[in-house]
Amino acid sequence: MLLKARVLIVSLLLVALMACGSESTEPAESSSSTSSSETTAVSAAQPACDAELKVELANDGPYAITAPESFQGNCEMTLDIKNYAVLVHNFRILKTSLALDALPIDEATAMVDIEAAGEILYSSGDLEQDATETGTVSLDSGEYVLFCNIAGHYQLGMVKSLTVN
Repeated sequence: MLLKARVLIVSLLLVALMACGSESTEPAESSSSTSSSETTAVSAAQPACDAELKVELANDGPYAITAPESFQGNCEMTLDIKNYAVLVHNFRILKTSLALDALPIDEATAMVDIEAAGEILYSSGDLEQDATETGTVSLDSGEYVLFCNIAGHYQLGMVKSLTVN
């Protein structure tokens, strides 16, 4: 008899919990669809693109830039940049007609000659190890060069191409 009473109590508790769970789910779904429609309204005002371009400096090697090969552009996007290296690095986005490995170098500084190379669309500060920077940039369809402009870093291969569709 005691066992039947326990089973009955546990069953009633489970039914009560299930009822509470379904009540809390409905408002969450309701507010979720409100958020979705608000997001859709915002998306309709701007062309679709990746909201954030994540850039890792020296995470895959001391002079590596890790970022997507391409993404959807033609809108303002957020850049999230982090330097993983002990060495100081910076980050530039360059619009140029020059090949990735043909950027002009200023002999005096061992840095890319920005004026001769093209148009810089984004330029970070110098980032120490584990430092991050967040910024925004608008990129039209085309080819871009991502690079570090600390003396000698471009020549050591700290450069990457990016295609914006």
